[in-house]
Amino acid sequence: MDVRTGSRRFRETVLVAFIGTLVFAKPYTAPADELIPAVSSLNAPADIVFVDAGTVTECLETAPPGALCLSLDRVLNKEGRLANMRDVRWLLGSFGLTGDERVVIYADDEKTRDAMAAILYLAGQDRVGRLINSAQVDFTGKGVAGALSRRALFVGKVRLENLQPAPFGRVSSAQLADFVSDLNRDPSALFMWPVGYL
Repeated sequence: MDVRTGSRRFRETVLVAFIGTLVFAKPYTAPADELIPAVSSLNAPADIVFVDAGTVTECLETAPPGALCLSLDRVLNKEGRLANMRDVRWLLGSFGLTGDERVVIYADDEKTRDAMAAILYLAGQDRVGRLINSAQVDFTGKGVAGALSRRALFVGKVRLENLQPAPFGRVSSAQLADFVSDLNRDPSALFMWPVGYL
């Protein structure tokens, strides 16, 4: 075998390996510049944990099988009071989350969906996505409510690099949703979490 033949075979092998990687790669992979990506229901992997940020009563009746019914009002009330980070992490543990899961948030309202995605991301959830094309999801199951006590210890690290203590004040779902957009443009974006609640 001469050098040219060996070199050609090497290039063919590399090309076949590259094409094989593209074919078998998971389509969920987020672009490098999106830390909280929008995820299509058509390419969501099987190990996804769905989180319904809408109303609990609707989620308990109609949801993807096993979806977590974690409404935004459990962590942000109508007056704009945001729960403290310790309580948010306890709440996530009461739903069985440890922080290592791949979660995808959905809600009828995009602002609500993005606000909940921001809270989970800041609390330390490893991989957070926002569902688009929710009409394609199987909503024939029932959602799951959180327990009164923790089912799992939430161990994800709080993303302190994205938190800035703020004076006591009100927070809106729009501010949290805007943080998602800011974060996807700039990974060092900051969210001003009321200082008494960190």
